[in-house]
Amino acid sequence: MEKNPAKKITFIVILIISAIVVYILINTFFITRDYLYGPPLLFIKNRYIQVDIYPHGYESATVFTNNYIEGSTTPEDIDILRLFLKKKDIRGVFFVIPNYIKTHPLNESPDVVAELVKLKADGHEIAQAGTYHTYGPDMARGAEPGQELLPLSFEEQIRRVKEGKELLTELGFPPVGFRAPSFSTNRETFRVLESLDFLYDSSSVFPPRTFNTLLKPSLSQGLIYPYHPSGFNLLEFTDCIDPTKKYTKALNLFKRVKGENGVFVCHTFIGNVANPVRLQLLDAFLEVIHKENTWCCTLSELTRWWRARRRLRVETRKVGPVLRIVMDNRSPFSLSEFGVQFKKFPSGVTEYVIMDHRENVLSRGKIPAQNKIFVTIPGYPES
Repeated sequence: MEKNPAKKITFIVILIISAIVVYILINTFFITRDYLYGPPLLFIKNRYIQVDIYPHGYESATVFTNNYIEGSTTPEDIDILRLFLKKKDIRGVFFVIPNYIKTHPLNESPDVVAELVKLKADGHEIAQAGTYHTYGPDMARGAEPGQELLPLSFEEQIRRVKEGKELLTELGFPPVGFRAPSFSTNRETFRVLESLDFLYDSSSVFPPRTFNTLLKPSLSQGLIYPYHPSGFNLLEFTDCIDPTKKYTKALNLFKRVKGENGVFVCHTFIGNVANPVRLQLLDAFLEVIHKENTWCCTLSELTRWWRARRRLRVETRKVGPVLRIVMDNRSPFSLSEFGVQFKKFPSGVTEYVIMDHRENVLSRGKIPAQNKIFVTIPGYPES
């Protein structure tokens, strides 16, 4: 008796679809809902004005990060990268392991600490990468190499992350940012980081595999902008790619992110990037970045800016001959060099005034105004 080919095909199709759904859910079980929609950021544009996303008129943001300096790192490798970045006028974020596999605590590595002091003096940010970066079941109960936090409970994570944060703080590098070893976290990690007053995390890897990216392969808002994990003030930055490993792919990805006015976070690894060949690739990549209108900043700078920017409310109103523009920034962080561009003016208006919500005047002038005005909008403590 012959089998029905139609039933066989239907069974195979159902099996494939089920496998895809399971694959997506496994890879996104705790971030899917945050990625399905873009972040709640108002790209304000009305009849009279439009305002920028980033400071200084930049169209996107680009962040250089480096992973896994620890107690056994060769100090010369750090110095080579530091001097290279100084020459390129790039400030970035260095994610440091406080006590590598419980045998290389930073406080017992004075030469490495001295290099971190130099990095900080050059304007780089020192952030935290786990605590031990453990391997094997002896310290992380069955995790894959480096997946330190993946199998741990809230209580275990908070003890471990707190230990690492205190060690960095005692050395003079209080971290406000975090990256999980091997970019691996679980449901409790965001709660742990927020409880310990971290401003941001950068542990998700581009691109997350969600229903949104499956059905819309092009970049979406949920991918190219930082987002707040549901219920948290903590900001999550999606890490993109290592340009010294996949140079062409990194260039193409950077262009796509910039074209969507997004945030491009590139990463390197300290043991590799000091290699002359890798440095040449990084040099070529940064040359491209410098030619673009993108904000090269640290993640803490971008976090403070983004938290203020997403809460900004702008109101325009004609009061006699004056166009009154109120910039309502209720965050504790200021918005420096914030761009305001006039599109047109109401009939009968001869001047403009820009003020904050407490009616402090930020800028005023006659009409017609210059093409774009830059103001600094102060922050106010959250009530």
